[in-house]
Amino acid sequence: MSDLLQKILEKTLAAIQSGKEEIFFIAETSRTETQRLTSELSQLKAEIAKVISQVDFLGKVERRVRQKLMEVNKDYQKYSEKEMIAAYAEAKDAQVNLQLAQGKETQMRKRRDDLERSLHQMQTTIERAESLMTQVSTAVNLLQGGVPKALQTQNYDQRQEMGLLVIRAQEEERRRVAREIHDGPAQTLANIILRLEIAEKLFEVDSSQVKAELDDLKNLVRSNLKDIRRIIFDLRPMVLDDLGIVPAIAKYLDNFQRNYGINCELQIEGREKRLLPAMEVALFRLIQEGMTNIAKHSHSAKVSITLVYQEDWTIARIRDYGLGFEVNSAFTAPGEHFGLIGMRERVEMFSGCFSVQSTVGKGTIIELSIPSRHEEERQHDSDRDCR
Repeated sequence: MSDLLQKILEKTLAAIQSGKEEIFFIAETSRTETQRLTSELSQLKAEIAKVISQVDFLGKVERRVRQKLMEVNKDYQKYSEKEMIAAYAEAKDAQVNLQLAQGKETQMRKRRDDLERSLHQMQTTIERAESLMTQVSTAVNLLQGGVPKALQTQNYDQRQEMGLLVIRAQEEERRRVAREIHDGPAQTLANIILRLEIAEKLFEVDSSQVKAELDDLKNLVRSNLKDIRRIIFDLRPMVLDDLGIVPAIAKYLDNFQRNYGINCELQIEGREKRLLPAMEVALFRLIQEGMTNIAKHSHSAKVSITLVYQEDWTIARIRDYGLGFEVNSAFTAPGEHFGLIGMRERVEMFSGCFSVQSTVGKGTIIELSIPSRHEEERQHDSDRDCR
């Protein structure tokens, strides 16, 4: 790679890293605001409950006083002028107090609705920032590990090897992040436990010092939480390393079903076997992206994932029963279908095949096939046509 291209790459990386920091700052600011809004909303709901009780009580008072006024009007000859004036005044006061309380309840309910809308917007901002962080991290990893090699790779038959190099670079970064957790937040948490034990002993000796110690611990926890959030963007599913792609997908689908309320089914065809680690990660990420698209757009109550193990190919089939869409327009005018385009590009890096079948109102089937590369196999890709 030429010196000029190297400089361009370095500048691009610097710009992306700077953008990543800005996105993280937005996410952290949004989280702080979310915590504030959540606290305010909780207090407001408690106050609304009190006001509702007050309105109910004042309503009963107003009805009782109004009933008494009706009796006075009906049998006015039994009551003195002073008693009649007192009855009217009492009814008026009860009515005013009830109206004031009702007005306060209306204002507080409106404020509650505004807070809930703001909280939803903050949560949406956090989700978008997290998604952008993941995408930016992937872009950085590609530029650092995949692009230089890609620029040197001109042979079509080497595309899958290039894809493996890119994925390996990504996963090496994730392993580095895991080490950062061990050396950073994990050590800090151990320190926090120790200091909490010290604070517990201080409480028995000099309680005035405990507050200062707890304030320091609070700041330490916040700092540690920020580090964890930063690191967690790049975490990988460790079950992939230990057990393989099928248990990893099964665990992911369990979490997906709990989070989105969408029934998930996993089927395995053929003899299950371990692929190269980089290819297992790529397959997992592709299925993850497909499921994310379903959660966002399909409105399907059910999803079925089928993994097909063949001798030379591994096939993943993702089927939902949701809204469906026009396939041709999804790729010619992407709109909100950028996820599908990204999936297709990643599959093509492995000289694989990617297809989408969708019918409006009946759901979608995404099928991706990649040439199998097993732990014991390191030979070049097969030139077989996609099945």
